[in-house]
Amino acid sequence: MHTDVLRSHHPVLWRLVSAGTLLAVVALAGFSPARGADILQILEEEMTAPPPEGAKVLPEGEGPPAGTNPIAEEEKKEEEAAPPAPWSLTDLWDCEDGSNVLKDNQWKIGGNIDQSFTGNWSSPRDRFNGPVTWTDRSNEYELNQAWIYFERATDTTKQDFDLGGRFDGFLGTNARFDTETGLENNNFAFNNQHAFYGIALTQFYLETAYKKVKIKWGHFISPVGYFTVDMTQNFFNTLPYTFQYGEPFTHTGALATYTPNDHWAFGAGLVRGWDNFDSSGTGTSNLAPIVQATYTWDDKSSLYYFGIFSNESNGFGTDVSPRWLQTIVYSKPLNDKLNYVAQSDFGIQSNTNNGVGGGTSRWYGLNQYLFYVCCDRITVGFNFEWFRDEEGFRVGGFLPVPPGRPPEVATRGLPTTRVGYVGNFFQWTWGPKIQLTQKPNIFLRPNFRWDYFQGVATNPGGLLPYGDGNKRYQGILATDLFILF
Repeated sequence: MHTDVLRSHHPVLWRLVSAGTLLAVVALAGFSPARGADILQILEEEMTAPPPEGAKVLPEGEGPPAGTNPIAEEEKKEEEAAPPAPWSLTDLWDCEDGSNVLKDNQWKIGGNIDQSFTGNWSSPRDRFNGPVTWTDRSNEYELNQAWIYFERATDTTKQDFDLGGRFDGFLGTNARFDTETGLENNNFAFNNQHAFYGIALTQFYLETAYKKVKIKWGHFISPVGYFTVDMTQNFFNTLPYTFQYGEPFTHTGALATYTPNDHWAFGAGLVRGWDNFDSSGTGTSNLAPIVQATYTWDDKSSLYYFGIFSNESNGFGTDVSPRWLQTIVYSKPLNDKLNYVAQSDFGIQSNTNNGVGGGTSRWYGLNQYLFYVCCDRITVGFNFEWFRDEEGFRVGGFLPVPPGRPPEVATRGLPTTRVGYVGNFFQWTWGPKIQLTQKPNIFLRPNFRWDYFQGVATNPGGLLPYGDGNKRYQGILATDLFILF
């Protein structure tokens, strides 16, 4: 029975087995020429017999070249059947002979455009979705980001040392939240002349690599947590409070990473704290240490730790005080369709102007995600978050009015009177991520989000977070369309 299956489904392997058997039998029958000749004749007839009915036989000339490994060829076919890569600007340099001067020298050029519309059932008069940032404008179109990047990734698989780097910049409404003290707000007049649109340079760094160690030198996106600055790299286009108010967006300094094997990765560096390019304004000239570590299991589960200790603005004018933040992210593939992610943050800062008598402020919470792959082009995600602002120091009004403009004309963000929320923020977000094209270049992300605040508003007017300061809750339907190139 086993030989029939082998002959019918793997004729090439059957012939190899038969040939091996022939050699073994001839060797064993060497002391009996007559018997060996008889067995030789039987096996020769078996090997030259037509393949069994139903066996898959390649036409003459269509099989693998002589000397190739059929098993390796099958593995190669499986690799070739992998999902297509997105088209990018780098592909413009493709030549007919298959060469590409950029790819051949490890260069890549690309970008994206992300635009959104967020409907708010409360229809607030000030058109702000409370403390929900980035998609902060209610019932209004936003060009969130028109992003461009240039990169030369380092590669030490063929040589011990390599040199690379990256530049990222974008125009859009998200630039209001991604600027660094002493960088965009000091050098770009455009940002001070427009209420909602601006320019942000999120990364420009040099990278040196020696064997398994890589070092970024310059300005780069923070490796903290599960969400990141580029909206197209996140599953939802709306952000959790954890990322909006509990974590840094960018750093300036140096960060080294070391990957000793497939399981462990480590990182450490010195930066100028949170979203700070120099010591101007509320920035600090003190250096802040960063540490990070990742462990990845064989089933692709992973555990990530990030910590930073820095001196940051504490609400007393230009004064600063010590701040500590740590983030832990755990990711676990439950099966081929389901993936679970959990993130926990804890932040603490001393000597803060927190509106409840001053002193130490703390913020912490738990963020959980469940993703289900419906098919090749559709994945559905669910997010539940609990975030606690212990002393009401973190969540609330943001972004000052541009110089020389009255607040009612050019308010950039949620009014600074909407602050001081001592308590718990909850949010539930659900929705699909839909790939609209054969190649992963165009995506649609509609999602429903429900926010609720449980606590006390300590601001002078007792203004609540949502609905023009009158509500503890809100429901929004956020939809965006983004294009990768």
